[in-house]
Amino acid sequence: MRKRTSLVVATGVALAATVGVAPAGASGGGDGRPVVRVIASGLDNPRQLSYDEGRLYVAEAGRGGKKCIGEGPEGETCVGLTSAVTKIYWDGGAWKHRRVVKGLPSGAAPDGGFATGVAGVSARYGEVWGVETFVPPEAGVPTHRPWNTLGKLLRIDHGTARIAADVSAVELKHNPHKANVESNPYAVLALPDGRKIVADAAGNDLVEISRSGKARPFTVFPDHNGRESVPTSLALGPDGTLYVGELNGLTEKPTARVWRVDAWTGKILGFKSGFGPISGIAVNGSGDLYVSQLFAGVVTKLSGTGRTDVKVPFPAGVAVDPHDGKVYVSAWSIADRDGTVLDGRKTPGGQVWKILGF
Repeated sequence: MRKRTSLVVATGVALAATVGVAPAGASGGGDGRPVVRVIASGLDNPRQLSYDEGRLYVAEAGRGGKKCIGEGPEGETCVGLTSAVTKIYWDGGAWKHRRVVKGLPSGAAPDGGFATGVAGVSARYGEVWGVETFVPPEAGVPTHRPWNTLGKLLRIDHGTARIAADVSAVELKHNPHKANVESNPYAVLALPDGRKIVADAAGNDLVEISRSGKARPFTVFPDHNGRESVPTSLALGPDGTLYVGELNGLTEKPTARVWRVDAWTGKILGFKSGFGPISGIAVNGSGDLYVSQLFAGVVTKLSGTGRTDVKVPFPAGVAVDPHDGKVYVSAWSIADRDGTVLDGRKTPGGQVWKILGF
């Protein structure tokens, strides 16, 4: 995967890579197959999800802005302050959603698609955390507030995003993967003991944040098939093991992996392979694994009874309600609220789907 140091790095995808992927519609039947329902729409590039105490949180990367900072390998990048974290909840017999924090840095194509910004969110015990991608000063973005949140772990509370730790500083100081010095905090997971783990997609590693806010290298993922790992997603299994999904894979020849990592030491314990590029993972209480395959347009469930796919267009984050086992996924994760243009056609805007019977 080509990576660059501008805001457009966040999804790690190019428009050309999406051409020919047939988007799936929400559907379902009464024959025992999973049924999907749209529970939130009008979202701006929805990415990772987190479920906590009956509420679902989604990181919205935003839709860029009016200031364009130049042409890169994936096209022109326009920056703004449109990234947000949104809460989705059931109230008065209907699903509702509202942004719990907004106005954070964002960058996107001129039409608002393929945005970067807040990509990761994790909620636990009522506390909400997010991570922003990193952009070096030479990219031409401002450095004053709120642009100083780039590359940081954020504590989200009462409509404000406060800096809790400098994630990208780990890459800039240590370069754990020993390749190019690039950082893109893309997923965060709050652990029960108060630590936070962040997946640095451009750094090809995990960063551990202590309860006091100290960031340090935790796990480095090896290259395979001549390509870097690019970790994009995190989940905690019922046995306390970390699961990490990577983007490094091909839809036509699935080679992406879900790594198993010791949550205390960072030691790699093994992996499951056979996926296209992974953009989200979740694990339920029975240990069943859910994997979003971005370009394949499916969420895959791996359980003791086999492997099941549900079609979802450009799926990103996945979350599971621990009480009833319902599955939630970000759909159309590469589009803002108005949709983007793929292969000459306009897509729907960003959504979150609920999957029943999965």
